Amino acid sequence: MNKFLIVLFFVSNLVSAQKLSKIDLLDAVADDICKEIAEKKVEIKSEFTMGVYMLKALNKHREDIEHYYGKNYVANEPVMQSIGEDVGAYLGIKCPEIFEHFVYEEESEIFESIETKTVTGFIHKINDERFITFVVQEESGKKHEFILLYDFETAYLLTDKLVKVKDKVEISYYVGELYDAKVGKFVNYNIVSYIQAK
Repeated sequence: MNKFLIVLFFVSNLVSAQKLSKIDLLDAVADDICKEIAEKKVEIKSEFTMGVYMLKALNKHREDIEHYYGKNYVANEPVMQSIGEDVGAYLGIKCPEIFEHFVYEEESEIFESIETKTVTGFIHKINDERFITFVVQEESGKKHEFILLYDFETAYLLTDKLVKVKDKVEISYYVGELYDAKVGKFVNYNIVSYIQAK
């Protein structure tokens, strides 16, 4: 009986020793991904490429992954998203440089998809209470209202008050939706991305 208990004790210890804690598991998966990407000198530019390396690392730890996330984790999209977020947090700490090209690609895609417009006219009105907003009037009399939301190469012309009412300018801008609390909905605004004094 005592021999049976001793054997049972060792077997249960052996089985539990094979299971990594969730923290150790995510740490090990992230290590595997970082190591392989560094060794192969791969530039991660898309979710697909990242997914391939993540699945390879997950398969090395399949039993532990199934223990924490379930057996059909690959076919379960919400579970895979959860795993991706969990592993991603560790990758961000261990090898953040792998996201350099991935993030750049995402941002460039966003900005390339924005349609930029231009208008030339005279500054009709400037309001600099909380955000700088201003109105440009074309020679035809048509007026356009703009808002300055972020810094860019020539934003100083507005922030340093170097352009004034009646100055001729050319504005590059795009249309974006911003939430207007006064009306309780999202409203289209002309967001200035470049200003040139004429």
